[in-house]
Amino acid sequence: MIAIFRLYRPDGTYFNTGEVYKFSFIKEAYTPYSYFYVTFDADDLADGEYTGAWFNVNYHTVSRSLIDTLKIVKENGKKIGHVSGRSYTSLLLENQLPPGMYSRLSINNLVDDYFSIPNITHESNSDESYIFVKKGSSMWDGVVNLAYKLTGRYPYIRSENTIMISDPAEPNIFTYTDDDILSIGNELDTRRLVSGLHMADLEGNYGVYDLTDSEAAARDIVRNRYFELDRRFLYDPLQGCQFRDAIAQRKFRRKFISYHGYNGEDLGDKATFGDVENGRISAVRITGNMSGIFTEISVYEDSFNP
Repeated sequence: MIAIFRLYRPDGTYFNTGEVYKFSFIKEAYTPYSYFYVTFDADDLADGEYTGAWFNVNYHTVSRSLIDTLKIVKENGKKIGHVSGRSYTSLLLENQLPPGMYSRLSINNLVDDYFSIPNITHESNSDESYIFVKKGSSMWDGVVNLAYKLTGRYPYIRSENTIMISDPAEPNIFTYTDDDILSIGNELDTRRLVSGLHMADLEGNYGVYDLTDSEAAARDIVRNRYFELDRRFLYDPLQGCQFRDAIAQRKFRRKFISYHGYNGEDLGDKATFGDVENGRISAVRITGNMSGIFTEISVYEDSFNP
């Protein structure tokens, strides 16, 4: 198993840990950060505080992250380290934008002008639209709203901490043959589906902006949602229903494979396996232990990934 784990001190210096015994790493399109759990040989770990982590699997850097928890346990004379962490983009959920209407906003000035969050980069895109920020909304909410206005897509995190609102210019392409694949499958998840969305107009009246979800109706699922006029979509109010419907359909269908190893797959890359041809990679799960490294690749089929 080739897994290299590095812990960073507050002054920027770092310590490469001993052997990694086991780990799990997860990254998926609708979560604005990756997260990991690592167990490692801590016999030579120097005392002191550690605040960041770097993780490399099969010579591919998968994470530059905050440390959420760090525990050192001494068992039978040996020290074992247990670390969990999330990529720096998790901080997008923990910073709020000032409420109000933002006009002529691009992903460039949204990320660059409002908060300086270390270690986060973004796709360079100067296309502009407007967003409305409700009280208590996070910076990630603003990115989601802007991405939907500009591309009709949901934003995602590529590389270690790069915000993306469109497809990468040069995605990597991966093809998995029957000889590569350990398991292959598909999954249907209807738990989030909503049958009817009903939005009030400016006067608070219902019956003007309504949407019926055909996937829910076909399954006899009845879940109605009523909400006030969504000021994020004042120029096209019905989009308020369409956006919520797309959110409810996320991860509706999933096709996946698992294989032995890790080849550097990332969100936004393309995968071909089974009856999937050049499907957009939507989730990457890597696990490792003394038996080796195993990777699961998922392709979603939903409103954001038709």
